[in-house]
Amino acid sequence: MDKIKIVSTVGNRVIVEVPELRFSRTWPMAGSSVSVDKEVLEDLMYDIGFRNMIESGMLYIQDMETKKELGLEPEDAVEPVNIIVLSDKDKKYYLTELSLVGFKDKIKKLSRPQLENLCDYAIKNRIMDVDKCKVLKEACGRDIINAVRLSEQNTEE
Repeated sequence: MDKIKIVSTVGNRVIVEVPELRFSRTWPMAGSSVSVDKEVLEDLMYDIGFRNMIESGMLYIQDMETKKELGLEPEDAVEPVNIIVLSDKDKKYYLTELSLVGFKDKIKKLSRPQLENLCDYAIKNRIMDVDKCKVLKEACGRDIINAVRLSEQNTEE
């Protein structure tokens, strides 16, 4: 039986429980992976919650052929089209080096959980490019500059 690796892309713990399939797995943090039998994964795709986690990018299937078989990527795709997984290096590049026009273009392709994850990275690393923070605030409603200021005030006390 083929094993398919599924990776968490979000900073929080992700738990998937589907009692009908006797399936229960936990991803403790971003980057953690769980191997799942291909047949079980095919059945899991019928669970709306699990499918939403895959389609939104919270969980990421690494095998491109499997994604094509499940209808998550176009048949002619060579690189991922629907879900873009950002490493910490990518996030830093987006927030510090990428032009504002390029940044706006790139984040249009990100899902809501991926935008939240980018905001968390900016807050954690105190990256406060005013223009990019405004764009992120418009995209997902989080005020990075204010969050960093509040964090700094909490550490001072």
